[in-house]
Amino acid sequence: MESVNRHPFVVKLFYAFQDHEKLYLILEYAQGGELFTHLAMERMFSEDVASFYMAEMVLALEHLHHTVGVIYRDLKPENCLLDAEGHLLLTDFGLSKVAVDEEDRCHSSLGTVEYMAPEVIQGKSYGKACDWWSLGALGFDLLTGSPPFKGNNHAKIQERIIKQKLMLPYFLSPDAKDLLTRLLRKEPHKRLGYHMPKDLQIIKKHRFFRKIGWKALERRELDPPIKPLVTDPALAENFSTEFTELPLSPVVTARHAFDNGIGCGNGVPVRSTSHREMHDPGSAVSDDPFGGFSFVASSSLLDSGFGLGLGNGDSH
Repeated sequence: MESVNRHPFVVKLFYAFQDHEKLYLILEYAQGGELFTHLAMERMFSEDVASFYMAEMVLALEHLHHTVGVIYRDLKPENCLLDAEGHLLLTDFGLSKVAVDEEDRCHSSLGTVEYMAPEVIQGKSYGKACDWWSLGALGFDLLTGSPPFKGNNHAKIQERIIKQKLMLPYFLSPDAKDLLTRLLRKEPHKRLGYHMPKDLQIIKKHRFFRKIGWKALERRELDPPIKPLVTDPALAENFSTEFTELPLSPVVTARHAFDNGIGCGNGVPVRSTSHREMHDPGSAVSDDPFGGFSFVASSSLLDSGFGLGLGNGDSH
């Protein structure tokens, strides 16, 4: 995370520390919640909304693959968060793999089955093309309300991903059908995203993304189609109660972090001090409550004004 978090659509890591049981990561607080929560409310997105968020995913994957050499391996709606403005933040790098170069291959079967590429399920060696399959599967989900291959258990879903022909609903536009068909090709070498960097330009010039200005998008100058309602950041109102009602576990009293009023929840900030106290050197909390932690981001990142969210290493 330290190496990947310098991108507008990748969640930022500010601090890390650990006790005897867990690793705690202090992350940028994505006040807009999960993209999945918004998708569940809408059931499915219009093509304009889907193309906006898929475009931000394309830029995030480009950064991971080509700037830092990371295969993400777990692209799914639950790992796509939104910031307070409604821009995408990719999170949860628990399954990421650092690939040394374009030829480096992986063999472990990881990821969430509905979005997992056929070659990963089959235990074959695979590369960064598996992430482009996942983008296609996620795009299908955003546009239709469900993943492309379904079943009542993991074995059935895996079998269908490997063997079943892709069926596209009638209501999708020709542009959406073309992009999904090319991303969801079962043979990696035939899949859009396999032949880089050429395929990246094909993706960016695809008619499905015709309304996207890529340079402006990367500068966060395009208005996101989803505007999260944030009445109070502490309420975490854009997160599912499935997560916000989880107990803090374990209840730790590690002297340095927790005596300063900082609690660690599952991706949601929990603290007893006010925002003013956190930054007022004359208040109850010191100016740097995280001094001495095992990872501290550079001052340029810490001064960028992003909110902090706290997550522990075994959270969702």
